[in-house]
Amino acid sequence: MKNQVFDWSRFVLALRKEVVENWRQLALAMAVLYAAMTILMLLGNWVTSGSERIEDVFARYTMVFVVFSLSSIVMASLSFRGLMTKTSRTELLTSPSSMTEKFTVNVLIYVVGYVIAFFVVTQLADLTRVVLLWGARSEEFNVPGPINFLPMVQRFTSGELQLVLGRHELFRAAIYVGLVASAGLYVLASVLWPRYSFLKMFAATYVIEMAIFIVGIVVLHGFGSFKEFVLMVADRVTNGTFAMAMLVAAIVQLVLFWVLAWAVFRRKDMVSRGVFH
Repeated sequence: MKNQVFDWSRFVLALRKEVVENWRQLALAMAVLYAAMTILMLLGNWVTSGSERIEDVFARYTMVFVVFSLSSIVMASLSFRGLMTKTSRTELLTSPSSMTEKFTVNVLIYVVGYVIAFFVVTQLADLTRVVLLWGARSEEFNVPGPINFLPMVQRFTSGELQLVLGRHELFRAAIYVGLVASAGLYVLASVLWPRYSFLKMFAATYVIEMAIFIVGIVVLHGFGSFKEFVLMVADRVTNGTFAMAMLVAAIVQLVLFWVLAWAVFRRKDMVSRGVFH
């Protein structure tokens, strides 16, 4: 008797089915990403004249990081678009795969798979930049690269420059963990609101964050000095305490969002569309 929770052969069949049925949309998404990243690479090289100053190189890495952060959560919000209509929802929920296998398949394609595809496509886009601009290089116009984006480290003739998003390893770790947590949040959005899930979750989080910000300002105004609070935060940032707090918060969010996404998906049924639809 096959395992009702997770069976490898059944999982592979479900993964193959998802890829075969959606390969055109996935290929189109990668083609659009390739075109967009190629244009950004060309513009970045042109605007900075291929400068290898720390500011310009950091700006190029920052551009890639911002595009990756935004596009990854958009893709995560499409994980369960199969729940959008009654027909596709019935087909998804009545397929012979277990709920664990269905959840894993969608996360593997739209979250993990997209991360791998993004860096492959970005590297190809940067190679395209080098090929297209190579003939235009001169003393005033440099064409660096191809750039290796994966380790976020670039070696220059003057030495090694490590491009980081902050002074502390903890701060960088908090940002990376936060990205994984954000992916879980938008996977949850895809389960809750299959239609316009990205916009709905973005609006919901914006409202919540603004409410927290306003409450915080009111509390600070009533019970303390805002200037003292800013000085306290600056001190925590300097000594690493703030980075540790960010990392802990990011880990809590990661666990919370992914567990919620899985729990809500498990409780989906064919009859009731639920209060969130």
